[in-house]
Amino acid sequence: MTTKLALDSIEPAIAQLWEEEARRSGAPRIEFMTLVALVSDIALLGRANKVIEEVVRLHPSRTIVATWSDRLDETITAEVGLHRVGKDGAACGDAIVLDAAGVSRDWLPDSVDRLALADLPVCLWWVGDLPDFDHLLDRMLSCADLVVVNSEEMDLRDLRRLSEIVGRARDRYALSDLTWVRLRPIQELVARFFDDESSRDRLRSLRRVEIEFSPRERDVDVASTQAGLFFGWMANALGLRPESVRWVKGDGWAEATLEHVVARFARRPRPGLPAGAIVRIALDCGDAMFEIERQDDPCVFRWSRRVPGTPMPPQSLRIVDQSESALLAQSLDVPRRDLLLEVSLQIGSRIVQPVAPRLSAPPSGTTP
Repeated sequence: MTTKLALDSIEPAIAQLWEEEARRSGAPRIEFMTLVALVSDIALLGRANKVIEEVVRLHPSRTIVATWSDRLDETITAEVGLHRVGKDGAACGDAIVLDAAGVSRDWLPDSVDRLALADLPVCLWWVGDLPDFDHLLDRMLSCADLVVVNSEEMDLRDLRRLSEIVGRARDRYALSDLTWVRLRPIQELVARFFDDESSRDRLRSLRRVEIEFSPRERDVDVASTQAGLFFGWMANALGLRPESVRWVKGDGWAEATLEHVVARFARRPRPGLPAGAIVRIALDCGDAMFEIERQDDPCVFRWSRRVPGTPMPPQSLRIVDQSESALLAQSLDVPRRDLLLEVSLQIGSRIVQPVAPRLSAPPSGTTP
């Protein structure tokens, strides 16, 4: 990285770096997108940089990593460099780091828009939780083609906010959630329960769903965002109306009743799992039971179903948990709307809204 630069000096500095690279290795300058990482907590910067370095090797890009602080100098400064395939490998993208101080944070949307590569997609990745009464992400949406979040780092109430972001998209951008990508293998295991006709018939008798999840540290939400998304997906598949939901809560558990189905969410802490990860799912269909449960090895799931007349032994399946960089790369591989995510997010957010924590009063002086 170079020393601190003013914004107007970024493009000349990058051009000079590429000239030096051409003389050194002869590598062509190939970039397919602009990848913008908005790092909501400076403590997450190292993690975000590591993820970006790995992703750019697969998706050569201009990357813009933006951080901010409450310093009083009210300026945006930049550092620039080049990403490389390896330590001494060929360059594979521009690396720009923006540091906004004080009110200059409000200038980030315009600054990023100016720095984005012309006529190429812009991927906007929000790193971390969504702070209450913070509108930076909303203001950045106008320059994005793909918006990536990781809802497992967010509060349950943020599902509604993400659903509202989808509602405002109007086909201008797509939303990708790394937690949803991580959830797909579990959805596939549940779908396998109902491959045959006799099992599908039991769905009409479904009366109870049990979802156990490993909560975030110090989290008091009645369900994790992953559990809420999963049940939103199930409720959509079953045609359950979210406006009919009724909740009761106990110590470490909560139950949501939608029409004839009761969904029980229970906290089950498991070290070594991603925050909010699902530990167990059980579907009670009267005379039939369907269950998926993580074993001592958290990557191994026990898949079992007990259906009268169609005996089947339990199976153990290994699902390797993907790294954050692998999940982000998958999102960039298919940068288009995921309609199933959107409807699951909409339904799931409406189901959990009555029990999601409420926002406190906005701080004095807060403006959109």
